[in-house]
Amino acid sequence: MQPMSKHSVQKGLVAILSLIAVSFGLVTQLQPAGAVSHTLPAEQMPSTTLRLAVADTNDAPSAPIVLAFVEQVQQRSGGSLVIEPVWEASADTEAEYEQGVIAAVRVGKYELGLAATRAWEEQGVTVFQPLQMPFLIDNDALAIAVATSEVATQMLEGLSAAGLAGLAMWPEDLRHPFSVVPGHPLLSPDDFAGKTIRTTSMDVTAALVEALGGTPEFLAFEYQGAESGLRQGASLTGLPIATGNVVFFTKFQVLFANSAAFENLDEVQRAILREAAAAAQQKAIADRPSEAEAAEFWCADGGSIVLASAEQLVAIQAAAQPVIDRIAQNPEHAEVLAALQALKAATSPTPWADACGSPPTLAVSNDAETVWSEGVPPNGIWMVELSADDFVERGMLRSVAERDWAGTYIFTLADGEFSFTWISNWDFVAGCRASYQVVGDVVRFTYHRDTLCEGEVTDAQWHLDAEGRLAFHVVELITGEKEIRGIWEAQPWRKISD
Repeated sequence: MQPMSKHSVQKGLVAILSLIAVSFGLVTQLQPAGAVSHTLPAEQMPSTTLRLAVADTNDAPSAPIVLAFVEQVQQRSGGSLVIEPVWEASADTEAEYEQGVIAAVRVGKYELGLAATRAWEEQGVTVFQPLQMPFLIDNDALAIAVATSEVATQMLEGLSAAGLAGLAMWPEDLRHPFSVVPGHPLLSPDDFAGKTIRTTSMDVTAALVEALGGTPEFLAFEYQGAESGLRQGASLTGLPIATGNVVFFTKFQVLFANSAAFENLDEVQRAILREAAAAAQQKAIADRPSEAEAAEFWCADGGSIVLASAEQLVAIQAAAQPVIDRIAQNPEHAEVLAALQALKAATSPTPWADACGSPPTLAVSNDAETVWSEGVPPNGIWMVELSADDFVERGMLRSVAERDWAGTYIFTLADGEFSFTWISNWDFVAGCRASYQVVGDVVRFTYHRDTLCEGEVTDAQWHLDAEGRLAFHVVELITGEKEIRGIWEAQPWRKISD
């Protein structure tokens, strides 16, 4: 089932809160020191709207910086230059996620775009590839130094060959390997062997995962590991385990424009966009949590961090060496790599995250002595109210449980037809429909493809407890998110109507 997909059900509320933050001045006063303001009264310029394509949802870490940029342009132009963010802008593009944003801006569908440096090679733009070199930019201080350096300016200017104008870039987070299998962190190439590793780009990152023995899959639904950051690990399933001292690369966000659309603006408008982009970069760097701060929140939320041993680090480095050599031996990158290496040598590194936490013992509702009933469960409308604790006990980050899953659930069973309704604690309502039948010793629920649950299949057993409540045990989720098990099993369901 996917009606509770992460970061999606509260979009409207988050957007409202973000706009309130703007109205109270939380993203204003971002004029970079020493900059010359090009703010003009509205009557001195024609009204122009530029659409900014963003792959992320409006509650992602990039969202406050996007809103800061929007506000800065509004202030500096006196309201005559309007930036309209288009969230999840790649939803209707052929290329997926950030690649879709890049492609859409290149062809002029949108005037502006935001996409991470990891995504550009898939669109035939290799100017940012040196930033993807495994283990090169591996700490906060270096990431900031790179983003504010001449080499960053050089890379942004290099976008002109692709018909784009680079405006600014900033670091978002350090990317680590994460395991989503309890008790099995990703510490060495042996731990990657045979595992499906979710990635959000399929170039250098994919080659790195393959070199370590894993199978990369773009935004995989079923996976055992992933590359992600401590600020965004909550987008992964279950209770992910981060390897804190293995940093694949730093994720940088790039704000850019379609060159033709940018040149179509007058000189003052272009200057306003560049100044607003510089102010947004300044805010992103100032507000960005350090790796240590992100780790503190991650661990308090129920996540865990492990550290690879010196021997394991050597093994990972050795396995990744062919990928490193591929980038290093490309003559196009020689000058940039030399500059990055010089910055690394001159920058005192900030510390990595410390180890913390341990996966909890997950609650198991399937008592070995339980006698499960035969046939289909009784008809009726059944309800259960589940708290965040119900999901945390079954291996979920508390923030995710509170944000995405706690709420009231209703199952309707009627002679082989099943409907599922979820009412979140945020008053969001979602639902799915399925048919069900006995298959062997389980009841198989097959969800209709015209619903949010997209043809998922759940095999379950059932019985009525002493109080007449309906208890379930999920035998197998043939397809579907692991968290669904908690919905079925956490508490018995009481009948509210025949």
